[in-house]
Amino acid sequence: MKMFRCRRSETLASVSSRKTPISASAATVVVFTTATCKHCKRAKAALTANGIIYEEIQLQERLELLKRVKELTGRQTVPQVFIGGKLVGGADDVEALLASGELDTLLASAVGIDPLPEVLQAALHEALAEEAAGAERALMDALAGEASSAPAEDREELDKLSTLVKQMRAEDGLEILDHYGCRSGFPWEKEPRCFSGADCVAWLVQAAAAPDAAAAVALGRRMQALRLLKHVSCSAAFTDCEATFFRFQQDDPAAALNMLQVWRGSTRPGPQVADSLRRQIEGLYSQHLSDDGRQLDYDALGQSEAFADFVTATGELQRVDLFQMSREELIAFYINVYNMLVIHATVVRGPPQNTAERLSFFSSIRYRIGGHDYTTDEIENGVLRGNRASAADPFILLGMPQFGRPTFPPGDPRLYHSVNPMDPRIHCALVCGAKSCPPIRVYSAASLDVGLDGATEAFCESEVKVDTESRTVTLSKIFKWYSVDFGTNQSEILQWTLPYLADDKAATLKAMLEDEASGGGAITVAYSEYDWGLNSK
Repeated sequence: MKMFRCRRSETLASVSSRKTPISASAATVVVFTTATCKHCKRAKAALTANGIIYEEIQLQERLELLKRVKELTGRQTVPQVFIGGKLVGGADDVEALLASGELDTLLASAVGIDPLPEVLQAALHEALAEEAAGAERALMDALAGEASSAPAEDREELDKLSTLVKQMRAEDGLEILDHYGCRSGFPWEKEPRCFSGADCVAWLVQAAAAPDAAAAVALGRRMQALRLLKHVSCSAAFTDCEATFFRFQQDDPAAALNMLQVWRGSTRPGPQVADSLRRQIEGLYSQHLSDDGRQLDYDALGQSEAFADFVTATGELQRVDLFQMSREELIAFYINVYNMLVIHATVVRGPPQNTAERLSFFSSIRYRIGGHDYTTDEIENGVLRGNRASAADPFILLGMPQFGRPTFPPGDPRLYHSVNPMDPRIHCALVCGAKSCPPIRVYSAASLDVGLDGATEAFCESEVKVDTESRTVTLSKIFKWYSVDFGTNQSEILQWTLPYLADDKAATLKAMLEDEASGGGAITVAYSEYDWGLNSK
């Protein structure tokens, strides 16, 4: 018997305006989720496939509510599925109940009963009321900021020239080729995707973008001033010379991904910029993620209008002010920026395929932030790890971290934003795009501890395995690569994980550690294979 035939995803407006309990709607099931959790998608897909109505309450940005849910249920992960005022479990539990037919019995007995217990009903409505007030304040701030945007005529010119560049880069546009020796004079040195000034001028005249060669040169120099194109060595103004080569910003292999255009609008505080950008890309990620959460359609994501809007919006990072940010704001800001930079680069440049490509990928993809370029390696190691050596540093690989070279050299202005002391929980929040990475989340300064605790608990739940018979603890290789961040020896590293494990697993590991310390059997630490494969369709 299947009495429930559709799903309904809870929205801010629908919950915050409702005066009656959730059971007043048609659904008798409530599912607490986060947007990109693969197990949440499994649970929802199972319910939907069986025609069961449910209310979805997303918690990735409601960290205080997430903390409250965990406190009340004793479960550290999502999804959490409620029927008839009681917790029935997560994705595995839902699938098992569906397979046995017991879920039908639960649903039949829950008709007319609030899906959530009263204490969670109250916590939910309190959180959503605060959200509504915050959304109203944000809207007023945004409206107030419109007056300080770039002049309309400047925006109009930039839009017009950007459209022209798009036409020039099209397949039937300007011929853009790899040229050799055009910068250094050495015939074996290749400059990818560039064109001579003479070819560009000829195209502009032929396409009627300029009436004559002189006007075309002036137009080219205007595009250069707006950072739409550049000389291959950044040393010469635009000219119609056949031996002088230029390229568009989009084709510059060394350019920051958010420098396709110079940001000319007003700039909001750093945390607001990162949070709004992160929400955009999380929405994209969620839309193009398979139901089981294991595959992402990067091709479709990259072709969407929403992704184009996101790429444009990243330009605001160029001028963001970081100097007034607190420690918590810096950590949240840089975690969010790191995660969205990885996805942005994967869509635009494609994923790395091997170790050499991975090293190049993370040391080259970058954003311009507050006037300085930051690669993902520099964000992770220079900023978030307190300017420690990269895990790929030769001395780190040889087990001599004391000799590793700091990421930022002395005098580097980016050192001002380096976070000291570092917080090891960041390793459970940074997402490099591999299948073995933690899930993507949004972090805010106001609830940073709650967010990082939640990410660390979820990561340790799946990546720390304890076998009492063999006295073996299996960890993610993240604990090996960054061991210096978690402790000075094996025992300290294992001790570090205890607060983030489920009670039974933590008690077992603690007993093993105490037994080892008192002269009992030694604990063997093994490391699971790290799956670098991209979760792409």
